[in-house]
Amino acid sequence: MASNNWATSCKATLKPPARLTLSEWADQKFYLSAESAAEPGRWKTLPYQRGILDAITDPTVERVSFMKSARVGATKMMNATIGYFMDQDPCPIMVVQPTVEDAKGYSREEIAPMLRDCPALTGLVEQETTKKSTATIQNKSFPGGSLSLIGANSGAGFRRVSRRVVIFDEVDGYPPSAGNDGDQIQLGIRRTQDYWNRKIIAASTPLVAGASRIEDMFEAGDQRRYFVACPHCGHRDVLTFRQATDGAGHNMQWPTGEPASAHFVCSKNGCVIDHQSKFDMLATGEWVAARPSIGHASFHIWAAYSMSPNASWAHLAAEFLEANAGGPEKLRTFVNTALGETWKEKGDAPAWERLYYRREPYPIGSVPDGVVELTAGVDVQKDRFVFEVVGWSLSKESWSIDAGLLMGDTSDASTWAQLDELMGKEFAGLSIAMLAIDSGYNTQQVYDWARRYPMSRVVAVKGMATARSLVGVPSAVDITSRGKRLQRGYKVWPVGVAIAKAELYGWLRLQAGSDGEENPPGYCHFPEYAEEFFLQLTAEHLVTVKKRSGFTALQWQMIPGRENHWLDCRVYARAAASIRGIDRARPTTSATKPTARTNRKSPTRQEERKRDRAELAKPKKKAARKSTGWLKKRR
Repeated sequence: MASNNWATSCKATLKPPARLTLSEWADQKFYLSAESAAEPGRWKTLPYQRGILDAITDPTVERVSFMKSARVGATKMMNATIGYFMDQDPCPIMVVQPTVEDAKGYSREEIAPMLRDCPALTGLVEQETTKKSTATIQNKSFPGGSLSLIGANSGAGFRRVSRRVVIFDEVDGYPPSAGNDGDQIQLGIRRTQDYWNRKIIAASTPLVAGASRIEDMFEAGDQRRYFVACPHCGHRDVLTFRQATDGAGHNMQWPTGEPASAHFVCSKNGCVIDHQSKFDMLATGEWVAARPSIGHASFHIWAAYSMSPNASWAHLAAEFLEANAGGPEKLRTFVNTALGETWKEKGDAPAWERLYYRREPYPIGSVPDGVVELTAGVDVQKDRFVFEVVGWSLSKESWSIDAGLLMGDTSDASTWAQLDELMGKEFAGLSIAMLAIDSGYNTQQVYDWARRYPMSRVVAVKGMATARSLVGVPSAVDITSRGKRLQRGYKVWPVGVAIAKAELYGWLRLQAGSDGEENPPGYCHFPEYAEEFFLQLTAEHLVTVKKRSGFTALQWQMIPGRENHWLDCRVYARAAASIRGIDRARPTTSATKPTARTNRKSPTRQEERKRDRAELAKPKKKAARKSTGWLKKRR
């Protein structure tokens, strides 16, 4: 009998510990670091996080897609995932961040503190400081596996590697291509094809409807949402910010002007659900899939479920009111980062008549006081160039300075002399700081002409309908004798035309400031152009199209009977302004300047604008690191 007890005891001792689920591992072994957590210490999985984490370690699930807002703990969940595989199931892991710099920052700010503060992970990875260490910021080895952290803007990290677990972080922030290597999602998935038990994980805050990778991934999965019970009647539904047309969802409401009283209303019986019921509702909530999907679990959640003190329902209501009053760009940020939804532009183009009748009497070719720099966009056609010169303020308020046609066969070198004249022209003492020219037609002639100017003044651009950013990373176009791209040769810049058009149409709908108030950022001014200019500027609209996958998407299409050349020119002039640095510039208005303790009269708006122009006109100082455009001039 004693021998049997001894044998049983030995078996129990030698038996390997049971494999933990990811949420169980996180609750037992994952710690938050002081560098990146408001409350450092042992992790506690929130109810809605458990289903997402455990889907990652579910053997029947190969892909997990997570469309989310900010403040729901996505980064920490990703950290826990990495820690789990290092400790419980060692294997080669790849994490893809939007850029190489993002990958390095994530390594320093998240991975290094986690390896230090989680006892289960301490000592698994060699310290980078040791002389014999092979570990680097982006590549780390541990017993049974490795961790590589790469940027989606470079194809180098995807080459010659095989990985069982690939994690794509903030996929809607990826550039259109990994250098010249193509789509980052497909490149990463290709690295997992040797593993029968691979895991493909993607998470992101969604951005623009019709161009959102994470939304496409969510729709391709089983579309799980977190259902919670009304504390009064028990009816289960999801939390929604707005009332759905079919009445589904407990929706958020508050009395007019009283965001502090924000609450949810039960979708079945109209019960009032107060904020203090949130945690109990979450504790009994459950993920419910909208459709079957073999091996692909997809999740959506937004900030109303968050237990962050900055995500109370009253806080979210106040945040919305502030964003709604701040204009389209602030509202878009709220929709993306608080609701975890894509931003959907209105399908109708702005009425060209309204723009035509609000033209202003400043002379064509003149430069109004608000302008601090000029850019130009050129569309190349078979028999003409179409151009627009645009003046910009630091707040992205714009004035159309000149627009026209330069006639001639664009395959004939002599026709291009007209563009040289445009580049040499001055408008009230200002020359064109940067010209962006479309390379989609007569491509080689475009490159040949553009090479004659430094890329700080002329850039060749190519419109990309599916780009995820306004301007992407330029790609080499010159080829060596061995058929490889010459990285130091001429480059073409990708332009996210869908993003640029959505932004422009939002600006065209803005109302001018009244009674001496400043115009809103992005407001567009036009001189007395003919009707055709405004017809072309508003020549496209968003339409819903059905994709091959069966899902629908929004797509920019031409309105029948219109041409869109001046719309393209404005998009390219905007891209040139972005390359010059306007998106990083900070306006120096009275609202942003400290008030001096004197009795001096406050500067007028015209004086401030002149000051901005004078500041930008200062000669550049020589520096070891190159920088151009508004950003450098503002330093």
